Amino acid sequence: MVLDKYVDFEIGGKKYKLCYPLKYVWEAERQLMDRNFMVLISNAAQSIPPGMGDIYVIFKYALMGGNPQMSEDTADELFLKALEEQNMIVLFRKALEALEKSGIMGQRKKAPAAEA
Repeated sequence: MVLDKYVDFEIGGKKYKLCYPLKYVWEAERQLMDRNFMVLISNAAQSIPPGMGDIYVIFKYALMGGNPQMSEDTADELFLKALEEQNMIVLFRKALEALEKSGIMGQRKKAPAAEA
């Protein structure tokens, strides 16, 4: 069984993968304002929006995790380009989706398919 741990994301007409290997989960969490993914996710669930700095951190590390050859400078440039093309909420949701798919925070269970 192959687990899909990646989220596809397009920036400037080019496709990138967003992913959260453990190394990048730790790097991102060290740089979050609250220093805790659980607080960030809990706040989002209560409609408390994250700060722009936190969105930058989680998107950047999801981008680097999905593209291991990518430098931090390139990830910074792509974040700004993605922000021009999308909005902060889209970037936040995609980064959280990548975090969820990593298995660190648990995965969403899909509803069983309806039987005919």
